Amino acid sequence: MAEFLFITPQELKSTTILGGNVDQDKFLFSIANVQIITIQRLLGTELYDVILSGAEADSLTGLYLELYDKFVKPITKNQALSEYIKISSYMITNGGAFKHSAENAVQMTAEEISGLSDTYSGIADTYIGRFDKWLCHNIIPEYKMWQDEVNASKSVSNRSGWFFDRPSNRIEDRRFMDGNDEWSEYSYKNRR
Repeated sequence: MAEFLFITPQELKSTTILGGNVDQDKFLFSIANVQIITIQRLLGTELYDVILSGAEADSLTGLYLELYDKFVKPITKNQALSEYIKISSYMITNGGAFKHSAENAVQMTAEEISGLSDTYSGIADTYIGRFDKWLCHNIIPEYKMWQDEVNASKSVSNRSGWFFDRPSNRIEDRRFMDGNDEWSEYSYKNRR
């Protein structure tokens, strides 16, 4: 049985710059990796499991559906594309490792590839920041900073290169045991 993905290959192709003729086997692992590395770390294991099972069964409702549609899917989509951009021209086969190039196209430089990848990481970071603010207004019982498995964290690093007061490539973990949120205008204690 195939692993459930928050974003389908068709969604990734139709809503990003990824070409429609790109073989989905080349980028499916990027989506799966982002789910485990970025989304599970962002939500924590308990909430991740609730969202994963609810999305797979198409049974999410209320705040869980809002969380999934407004944050989980866009973060997964943009970060998966960012990860795939970095490796898209490489292939490993029985004959070795190769870098592909089209006959009638000019290959991007490493700086251009990095810049394009950072653009999509930055978009994912924007959604991560919005998710954190959304949490200040919505209580999700399974969202826990401290739990037995992977703790929920805001220190998800996506590698974007711009700097606006705070590094846009990571949302630093500023929540403390007493519940105060140092950088948000809303106090974690005063969530509705």
